[in-house]
Amino acid sequence: MKVSLAIQSLRSCTLEEAAGIVRALGFDALELDGVMDTTIPRDDILSGSRDQIRRVRSLGLAFPSIHWTFGKASLYPPLNDPDPAVRAVNKEQIKRLAEFCHETGILAMLVLPGMMMPGQSVEEMRQCARETFQEFLEIAQAASVGLMFESHAGSGFETPTSALWIAQQAPGVGIALDYTHFVCQGYTAEDIEPLIPYAAHVHMRQAKPGLLQTKLEDGTIHFPTLLDKLRVSGFKDYLSVEYVHQNYIGADNVDVLTETVKMRDLIRRFASYSEQSG
Repeated sequence: MKVSLAIQSLRSCTLEEAAGIVRALGFDALELDGVMDTTIPRDDILSGSRDQIRRVRSLGLAFPSIHWTFGKASLYPPLNDPDPAVRAVNKEQIKRLAEFCHETGILAMLVLPGMMMPGQSVEEMRQCARETFQEFLEIAQAASVGLMFESHAGSGFETPTSALWIAQQAPGVGIALDYTHFVCQGYTAEDIEPLIPYAAHVHMRQAKPGLLQTKLEDGTIHFPTLLDKLRVSGFKDYLSVEYVHQNYIGADNVDVLTETVKMRDLIRRFASYSEQSG
């Protein structure tokens, strides 16, 4: 297992400042974001700006993924929009994003699974999401880039069973597994664990029912158990520490730097123990 820091933890920093903090904290990988213009302008990503490609590559870090939405800092339009014209625009964005990832060495695109749209039935929503993921996967594979999705509270796929459905219906599309989006809704570790074999990336922060984020010692996720289950499953991809400061389900309630260091140290202790125990 490898470890990265999510740039979402450093929203107020420039890309270069974030990279410096990442290195200072002992990380060698940075999860990127294309949702807002705070680090890499979205238009430059979509235009394949050579200046931005050189800028990203010059940081000398690994980039496990880049988070993307089809509207700037918005859940809309979703990937499963029923309007074919909207989906065509979304698909074109994915083509350009995949090219940017290929040029910069970003390993994977991370998208959201979609929303329940007015007039859509659950079956129509699922069918549209499945077809779209299959199209996006072809684009990703052609660019030698990974594709994964993160189920989130409030989406059309906010339950563990619905996330599992996507993973099974679109083989090759990985899950960016974030326990917190399920735990804050009241789901237990036992509810979430069936997703582990499909995990291509894991976000690491603490949560409890009603709160998307909380201090490490105040939450209900038992990280040694989670890490051990990932180890047993053969997970070898990135654990991305992702404490944030945003007004979303109580996610402005901790000191981001303090909790980041605590989670980093927990992962290090687990890795050390695993090596010693063979």
